[in-house]
Amino acid sequence: MTLNNTMTEQEFMDAIDASMKSFTKGQLVKGTVVQIGRDGILVDIGHKTEAFIPRLELLPQKDASIHDVVSIGEIIEAEVISKNHEEDQYILSMKENQINALWDILQFKYETSEPIIGRIVKAVKGGLIVDIGTRAFLPGSLIELNRVEDISVYVGHEVEAVIIQFDKEKKNIVLSRRSLLEQVIKEDKNIEFAKIEVGQVCKGLVSGITEYGVFVEIGLLSGLVHKSKMGKWTPEQFTVGHEIDVEITEIDFEKSRLSLTYRG
Repeated sequence: MTLNNTMTEQEFMDAIDASMKSFTKGQLVKGTVVQIGRDGILVDIGHKTEAFIPRLELLPQKDASIHDVVSIGEIIEAEVISKNHEEDQYILSMKENQINALWDILQFKYETSEPIIGRIVKAVKGGLIVDIGTRAFLPGSLIELNRVEDISVYVGHEVEAVIIQFDKEKKNIVLSRRSLLEQVIKEDKNIEFAKIEVGQVCKGLVSGITEYGVFVEIGLLSGLVHKSKMGKWTPEQFTVGHEIDVEITEIDFEKSRLSLTYRG
């Protein structure tokens, strides 16, 4: 260290301190990540002591890895939450930034109906609690296409669903897996519809019997054989689950429905 003729060593150190940046609580600061540890990270923000971001102020999810969030040399923005005067070290938080970024992503997925993956952490009355970076609720009636008797078997598993209710102010998110399953089935049905045509004879399974006709499943598709299209047969002569031959006489793409004629 070189001192000029008019400045003492203490004066020189005071001048260095004065040249260092100072910050206030709540202020957003930018800095460079210089060290990553198990308990948090050190950030060079232009102060004589690197600032510290504790793990809990860095990660929105407890089981996430710090290395998945930041890397050495990365420039980040964080909020000053306190100062350790004994160590002359600022304590920062990226948690609010991370949470805001997460909610922006969730809002985008809600608006675009893009699926999201989360881990089911708890079964509660009426449904499941899902960790998607924040707490979300999956009603029991929206887990599967059909009613689920014991929803606790899903705890600990990952689930793919879509967000059907989103309220950032109230921190309220509701998911539906059933909507996603219905969409997949709809897409598969469209593929099946593309393979059939009027006049085609297919094998189908009787799925329902009414006084006006018989419902028949052909793979993922379903249709009705009206009693007027049964020839000498009547609805009472059919049995649910039996395989029969039917001819496709009409295709209603909008209602995803077929009109059929019994062929034996």
